[in-house]
Parts: sequence; C-alpha cells; structure tokens
Amino acid sequence: MLISKMHSSGNDFCIVDFIEKTDFKSLAVKICNRKLGVGADGLIVVKKSPRLEMLYYNMDGSTSSMNSNALRCFVRYSKENGYFKGDKVEVLTGAGLILVEIENENPFECKINLGKPNFNNQMLHATDMINNFGRVIDIEGIKVTIYSLFIGSIQTVILVNSFDDEIIKYAELIHSYKLFAKKTSVNFAIIKNKNEIDVKTYEKGVGFTYASGDGCAASVIALNKLNLIRNTVRCNLELGYLNVDITKRGYVYLTGPAEKLFTCDFKEEN
Repeated sequence: MLISKMHSSGNDFCIVDFIEKTDFKSLAVKICNRKLGVGADGLIVVKKSPRLEMLYYNMDGSTSSMNSNALRCFVRYSKENGYFKGDKVEVLTGAGLILVEIENENPFECKINLGKPNFNNQMLHATDMINNFGRVIDIEGIKVTIYSLFIGSIQTVILVNSFDDEIIKYAELIHSYKLFAKKTSVNFAIIKNKNEIDVKTYEKGVGFTYASGDGCAASVIALNKLNLIRNTVRCNLELGYLNVDITKRGYVYLTGPAEKLFTCDFKEEN
C-alpha cells in the first residue's frame, strides 16, 4: 500500500487511496503509531467515486466528521494525482460538502469554506440545557469559563494569558468533561492584538497537536463573538500559521498551507 505523508503547520497525516474491504480504523492505529508505524496525527482516506470524498481517522482509530488541516492535505494530494481539475473542488466529508479553493500552488495554499458555526446544544451533544454562550465549569477546584461551538467538529475555547497557565494541564479532563457526551477538542487562545492570536489545541482523538484548523476557526469565532478581536485574524501556531476570515454573513473561511514530506510503500509484517 502506497502511503503519502503530508503536514499542515505541523499537523501531520498519512494519506491512502480507498481500498474495498479494508479495516481503516485498525489501519489508522498501526500506520499512525510513531514508534511502530509511519507516524501521524491521523489517517486520510481518499475516495474518488461516486464523488471525491474524505474519510478521516484519528491516530487512535476513532473517526472525526471533519479536519480542516487534513482537508487541505487531501486537496493537494487529489490535485497532484489528477483526481480533479481546476482550482475549486467540493469535497464530501462527515460534516457535509465543503468547498475548497486553491489560492497558490507553489508554495501550496488553499482556502476552505467552513460554513457557519453552530452553537446549538444538540450539535454539541451537551448534557445541560444552558442556552447562553459561555459556561463556567469546575476542573479540580478551578473555575474556568469555556465557550463551545460546532464548526466541523465539537470545539471548546478557553482564553488564557500564557501557555504556562495551570488550566492547560487539565486539557484532557476538559476534553472528556461530563458536559460533552461525545467529548470536545479544547483550544487555549492568547490575544496578541485585534488581528492576531496564539492558539494551542488538545484535539479529540489525538491529544496536544501542533495545529488544528477547526480549533483555530473556533477560537476566532468565539473571541470575535465576544467582541475581543476583529473578523480577519492570523492564528500563530508552534510550527506555522492559519488565517481565519469571518464574512458579514457569518461564513467562516480558513486559509493555510499543505506540505508534502514523502511517499513510502507500507507492507505489514507478521
């Protein structure tokens, strides 16, 4: 099986073409293992028929409805392998059809229309009936205000002053907090200025990751909703950046890179 390794701002993925009767959940665990496999945050599976579709598996074998960093890598891989023509493509994901536009090919950069965020408790699979934006929860005796929303996946945003803040070490507990029946990714955001933030993400099914597109989008959406930042924001990450734009009609666009690392032939040995 040919595997391509790619990354977006440090969020790395293995990519394979769809093969019938393959147990991709099990394959993801094997391939993404950083000591016994190729190593990655997740596995991208490319289906070409009946339409271009992205299947996504976290490194633990669980599935995610969408991963925007993975989607950019998916689009670059599909474009370079001739699976579509032109600079625009609609990709079927677990979160529905998503439009992606290639803005540059060298260096590769594309823009994703993530649609509009959803703050509905049903989309969050929240176990309470609170309708206001923002909840105060208790984590190991620490009261923390969280802002949760759905943008491709369930995301929670927490505003911090530093990535050394004590609450960050409780990211895993927040991710699996009783409020979230299907868990949540957790994003810690630092406001640099009205057009720039730093983001650190504990991603569902992965743990702390170098970059999360959905996490960056959620962070900008939440802080913009609180009138703390503007509509066009650069998100600084440990190994790169992502740009988020919120239109007047409320649509969210995410722009960033996708970089190739290598291709290898994976053969499982007994």
